[in-house]
Amino acid sequence: SSGINAEWPLRPGSQLKPIQILKEHLLPTVLPCINELLIMIKEDKEYEREKLNSINWMVEYLYCNNPRYKAQRRNMELLDIPFVQKILAKRPQAPLPLHLRLTKGEAATLIQAGVRGYMARQDKHVQSFREKIKKKQAAAIVIQSAWRGHKVRTNITDEDLTNKDFCKLYYGKEKSAVEGEGEEEQPAQ
Repeated sequence: SSGINAEWPLRPGSQLKPIQILKEHLLPTVLPCINELLIMIKEDKEYEREKLNSINWMVEYLYCNNPRYKAQRRNMELLDIPFVQKILAKRPQAPLPLHLRLTKGEAATLIQAGVRGYMARQDKHVQSFREKIKKKQAAAIVIQSAWRGHKVRTNITDEDLTNKDFCKLYYGKEKSAVEGEGEEEQPAQ
């Protein structure tokens, strides 16, 4: 025979039908896990929708509660399980979508903030204020553009602007050179 029976001989020499495998081996293992998950969700309202990937939780629970290795795996977490590490190394798990990560309260706050923001933006006073800001930003861009163009055309460097002697900038001479010329013209006594 082929299929599950050939790939999974649970008892030496016996061939189990799929329904027998389900009843005798799979359900007795998985049902307590599902029951524990439902109890946890019922008792802790935070786990209702968010911050819990039920498949990951069940993998961790089943791995840690395997009767053959229960003592060795008692406090293992999902990311410490060797086969999980191998799988995640090959195919990293995508983060849960936002609607599954948010609590109901966080989702309500996010929706309320969006609605309030929309309503505020529709107010005439806010719209006129935003138009004034846009005009000021456009004016600032024009001024900055003109200044940058002037700066490029006149080849003024930032070092020149930080120098306190603006005469040097205008005449293109060093102050010390100008002072030195003046000293030579005075007669010696």
